[in-house]
Amino acid sequence: MSTFPEQLKLKERAEEDIYFARRDRELVKALREKELAGAVGAKEKKQKKLAKSFEKKFKRVTKAHKKKPKKLLKAYRKLLDKVIVAFRLREKKGKPKK
Repeated sequence: MSTFPEQLKLKERAEEDIYFARRDRELVKALREKELAGAVGAKEKKQKKLAKSFEKKFKRVTKAHKKKPKKLLKAYRKLLDKVIVAFRLREKKGKPKK
């Protein structure tokens, strides 16, 4: 049987996982709808151009792994990690931005 502090840690981890999963789904939706610049708050021309390049990469990855769901999932994860780093969507401590 787990103790109360352990249960709190598990709850916190679960909430964090849910937050990041929701954010990832929103990013994939934005990539699919070609609205990544708006989803990440890109205001400068350079950022908008970068968002456009990620949208093109998303399209290529989707087409390349269309019939291989596991490979597609890994490719999406890799692309999302690059998007997160490029637009600094994660704080230094790994906690979600509010």
